[in-house]
Amino acid sequence: MSDPRPAAPPIVRRLTLGYLAALTIVALLTVVSHLTLQHALHTENGSAAVVNVSGRQRMLSQRIASLAAQYALGDAGARASLELALTQFDTAHARLVHGDPAEDLPPAASSPGLQALYFGGPDPLDAQVRRYSAAATMVLTLSPADPRMKPLLTALFAQARAPLLVGLEAVVMAHQRASETQLRTLRRIQDTTLIVILLTLMVEALAIFRPLVHRISRYALQLMTLATIDPLTGALNRRSFFERGASILEQAKRHQQPLSLLMIDADRFKLINDQHGHATGDTVLQALAKALREGTRGSDLVGRLGGEEFAVLLADADAVSARQTAERLRAAVAALRLGRDGAAIHFTISIGLASVAPADTGLDIPLARADAALYIAKESGRDRVECAT
Repeated sequence: MSDPRPAAPPIVRRLTLGYLAALTIVALLTVVSHLTLQHALHTENGSAAVVNVSGRQRMLSQRIASLAAQYALGDAGARASLELALTQFDTAHARLVHGDPAEDLPPAASSPGLQALYFGGPDPLDAQVRRYSAAATMVLTLSPADPRMKPLLTALFAQARAPLLVGLEAVVMAHQRASETQLRTLRRIQDTTLIVILLTLMVEALAIFRPLVHRISRYALQLMTLATIDPLTGALNRRSFFERGASILEQAKRHQQPLSLLMIDADRFKLINDQHGHATGDTVLQALAKALREGTRGSDLVGRLGGEEFAVLLADADAVSARQTAERLRAAVAALRLGRDGAAIHFTISIGLASVAPADTGLDIPLARADAALYIAKESGRDRVECAT
């Protein structure tokens, strides 16, 4: 028996098929957009983990030199701390070279630039790290009175001051560049996906697809945010801090306005992590970033450079006003009490201050001066502000 229902006109069938095809395209592009965002989150998390580990390794390299000097001066208690710092230093190096899937750390072999940095050239970073570790280990085998101790310490300090620090900083920058390249590619994919979706929606009824447009726009905004904001603290990430800071530096030079930099480090942050757990450590970093934002002006920049290290760029601020701001920030953090598992967590910060000189062509030079002042603040007892000369 034939179907008594009339056949649909060809135009209806074509419109129906076109509508279904448009829905299918939008659905597929939404899935692509979602997967792109997920991959971007994975990439950013891996980049943040690398910055944390490599930043900690840089800090440990300086701590090893300091502890070796204390041990050579007869401080027997420094021996155990030196052994622990060496173990952590070697572990961080192994994770950066071989990767750590548990924390999205890629191996050095995944990037030609990192591979060349660690294993290429006349003096590769891997060899530098091993020499440094071996020299520090040799210190542990000698007594403070051993005549071989002094030349060994001299060599250790020479490595810690320049070549090793430069190499470790290059690792951070190489990972940052690789992350930026991936994010740019993902952003292009996201933009292309968004354009195709919008063209499809112009053909179809906008009212039907309006929720999808809203969702895709939100994904695009999240992707752009990932490229500039540290996901844990909400502060600017390292790349965005330097980009925006360069613009502020150019403006300050054009209008002959003073500019100052603060390098800020949470005191004894590892002890907080060890005693209270990494979740509490994350809470401390979030509270610190919030205090820095609330204690500065809207024209100032607050960025997280890695681990527990933050930087603040104070616009139109000379050394005197910058010192006042730094002391105010230090006091505000010292007054914080964070509740965690029924206990009040208290922490302090050390701050290094440097004014940007007219001859400074970028932020890296005054930042290095502020970092040196921060090191002095740490060595002088912490919870203090030191100004670079």
